[in-house]
Amino acid sequence: MARRTTTEPSGPPSPGDRRVLSTGRVVFLVIAAAAPLGAMIGNVPLALIYGNGAGLPAAFLAGMLILLCFSVGYAAMGRRVVNTGAFYTYIGRSLGKPAGVAAAYVAVLAYTALTCGLVGSFGYFTRLVLLTENVDLPWYLYSAFALVVVAALGYRSADLSAKVLGTLMIGEFAVLLVFDVVAAGRHGADAFPAVSWTGGQVFSGSVGIALMFAFVSFVGFESAALYGEETRSPERSIPRATYIAVTAIGLFYILTTWIVVGAAGGSRAPDLAREELGNLVFTLMQRDGGTGLYDIAAVLMCTSILASLLALHNAASRYLFALGRERVLPHRLGSYHPRHLSPHIGSLTVTAVATVTTLCFAVSGADAYTAYAASTVGLGTLGVIALQAAASLAVIVFFWQRQDRDLWRGVIAPAIGFAGLTTGFVLVVVNYATLTGSASTVVNTVPVTLAVAAAAGVVVALRLRSRKPAVYAAIAESQLRRRDRTAAAPAPAAYRRKYCLVGAGPSGLVMGRALAQEGVPFDWFEKHTEVGGIWDMDNPGSPMYRSAHFISSKYTSGFYGFPMPAHYPDYPTWQQIRDYIRDFARTYDLPRHITFGVAVSSAESLPDDRWRVTLSTGEVREYDGLIAAPGVTWHPNEPTLPGAETFTGEVRHSVTFHDGMELRDKRVLVVGAGNSGVDIACDAARHADTAFLSVRRGYRYVPKHVYGVPTDALLAGVLEPPKGVSLPSDPTQLVDTLVGDLTRLGLPTPDHDLLTSHPIMNTQVLHHLAHGDLIAKADVSHLTPTGVAFADGSTEDIDVVLLATGYEYRVPFLDEGLLRWKAGHPQLYLNVFSREHDSLYVLGFIEFADAAYKRFDEMAQLIVMDIRARETGTHKADLALLKSDDTPDLSGGIRYLDSPRHANYVNSHAYQTYLAELRDRFDWPDVTETTYSAAHAEQEAPVTPERTEEVPA
Repeated sequence: MARRTTTEPSGPPSPGDRRVLSTGRVVFLVIAAAAPLGAMIGNVPLALIYGNGAGLPAAFLAGMLILLCFSVGYAAMGRRVVNTGAFYTYIGRSLGKPAGVAAAYVAVLAYTALTCGLVGSFGYFTRLVLLTENVDLPWYLYSAFALVVVAALGYRSADLSAKVLGTLMIGEFAVLLVFDVVAAGRHGADAFPAVSWTGGQVFSGSVGIALMFAFVSFVGFESAALYGEETRSPERSIPRATYIAVTAIGLFYILTTWIVVGAAGGSRAPDLAREELGNLVFTLMQRDGGTGLYDIAAVLMCTSILASLLALHNAASRYLFALGRERVLPHRLGSYHPRHLSPHIGSLTVTAVATVTTLCFAVSGADAYTAYAASTVGLGTLGVIALQAAASLAVIVFFWQRQDRDLWRGVIAPAIGFAGLTTGFVLVVVNYATLTGSASTVVNTVPVTLAVAAAAGVVVALRLRSRKPAVYAAIAESQLRRRDRTAAAPAPAAYRRKYCLVGAGPSGLVMGRALAQEGVPFDWFEKHTEVGGIWDMDNPGSPMYRSAHFISSKYTSGFYGFPMPAHYPDYPTWQQIRDYIRDFARTYDLPRHITFGVAVSSAESLPDDRWRVTLSTGEVREYDGLIAAPGVTWHPNEPTLPGAETFTGEVRHSVTFHDGMELRDKRVLVVGAGNSGVDIACDAARHADTAFLSVRRGYRYVPKHVYGVPTDALLAGVLEPPKGVSLPSDPTQLVDTLVGDLTRLGLPTPDHDLLTSHPIMNTQVLHHLAHGDLIAKADVSHLTPTGVAFADGSTEDIDVVLLATGYEYRVPFLDEGLLRWKAGHPQLYLNVFSREHDSLYVLGFIEFADAAYKRFDEMAQLIVMDIRARETGTHKADLALLKSDDTPDLSGGIRYLDSPRHANYVNSHAYQTYLAELRDRFDWPDVTETTYSAAHAEQEAPVTPERTEEVPA
């Protein structure tokens, strides 16, 4: 009846804390979770009384085989989907989010019921043990002691160490093995009664309840999946460990229950169980093995139940915590303790439920073992069986239309598991009155609470879908397991088609690297004389200015396989980013592919998806495909302000701004509060005679550091907060708490949640506003001859108006009619593929609240995947259909601001997830830190320089 480990929601450990576990080590941890002594002493008597009597070993055999079939499907899905440690992850992925939330609610009820059952079990068995020492106290006092201990430890989220659990496991197995040996020696052939395997005995009584106790004895075996990210090869290690653990535990249980039945008199074993109840196995041990064996078993039994109770308590607490964080339960449950970093609200909730339940059974005078433990453990086990059955169904649905479906692993085995688990569930429900021993309708309809919990989960999910789509989108999220090139790379293709790549900024460089690695023939043109795009201030038209820094930290930025240097500051300067980009290009020998100083003047679509490209030299070439990486901050958006014709000052776009010294001794107005706008406003605050910042609406200004940690790295989970710091799960609440009331600085109240608009990563502007170096103004109404009139009726004399009003999306060498446009943005499939021209790709025309370079690489891989499909014909029709008709929701449930900038805004996580699904669908490897390691290694070795043929100027 005791359980130590369950599947529970949990995040992966930080990279520095990760250990590498072998298959054997995982098997050891899983078997340690099985609490074999508690299973035999606690479950066998009840199974003999309420189940199929002497046929119990057959029930354990059936349970083992059913769970092995379940494990086959569960492990198969685990090879493709990262398991976050909860059944509802798989259920939500395959059967839909409402089903996932229903499963989560059932899990909370099940694990809380199991916790209550162990509270009763501890009280019952501790009383039995102490009665031998003439200590006779009510069971509920011992249960109260267990509640106090577990409440204190659970409040701090303290788990027993693996060494302690391992020691308990070895001791428990040793005690049971000694009993098996001495009982077999004493009873001989009678220790293995043939009656246990006769049809009449196997199917006597209630087979369903016997199966239930068999299943509860295995609860925790699925925890092997929790260790997947700590093994070197989870695709192989976790299935193997699961099969070994289930088989080893199952065979041990079958052997021990068979010997218990034999030692208890074979077919007369149920009668002795009714007489001895929880003392049955203890009595047999003392009779056959002596007092010493009994004493050791008694102590281990109590410690085993207490350890299992703590583990179940913590599992239930963490479920409540996870569901509170996902806002499918009251958000307060998702708070963690600022010092202990524990789910303390969830822990207190579980403690309160267990306390009230214990009090009810104590006051009613019910037996702690046959009533309290049996009914609550029965309810909890029913819930777990239901979750396992639903997970089996989820596996079948997941693999049903997949090309990599294995008939046995993906269909037959999980179908057998589903059928067996469902049958066991139905049989237990039908015979629940036998289990409880009660004629009360109220008591025997307790299983209905599982249906109520599931229905409540569905209702909550549907309500969230309509009212809080962003919360709904984040429910039961899962990711496909990454597959590197060695595991999933298709066979090399012989490419005949040739492509034209335009641009050598960051997006162009990752595209060039991807094409070169794949062996795709291409010509590459860059109008400037060096790589780097906007980050090269010498590049004509670059919007770079001296004070510019990266708005994403070095921890989240950088190219795959080429992290930013460790000595860089948290937020590198523009010079450091320029140098980093150049180092990247040189490391992968990309400049040798580039024709510098030559622009593409125009590109014209030809029949058969070909392109006629005219170069700035006048030369005309034809290509089989065109890849544009033109960048998005080259073409300033310059609105004409009313009154500009009479204004005697200077109006200029921020693209012309390079140094704050330009603003000395001038009264400067910066219009626009984007990232560059507030940067330039800070420069104006430091250098101008007087500086003003005009904003149309309320923005949220995000600090670059939270408690000394880069904000983006903290929110992304790349870096941990300082010890003792409790962060709210809502980033809007976090920022508002840190920044405070913006209206006191003259700024409008923010009109949006943090994640519904592009983040403004700057709080220096608030510093300057607070010190009077910068003055906030309303939207511009019109210009006067000497200054500016604002929407609130105020006026100011102004010398320079700097328009930080953003940039227009343009592909200057393409006729605009070649693409469909909306709110100034081309309507591209996945912000990459032209829907009108199969061989036209645009890279970099995307915006999200995330570092861009890795996303560019994932987009580049999509292009290469499509190029391969065009070349080989494999998946070509499917990809063409997607580019034509697929319109995925990439918002992640977030309702972005209705503005031109956000017309094509995507949620980074939703975008990455969708791209991963496409790669999986079309058997394309994921982009990882090692994807380009071979190319990197080749460039580090001495090579013979290749000559790049220059286009005549």
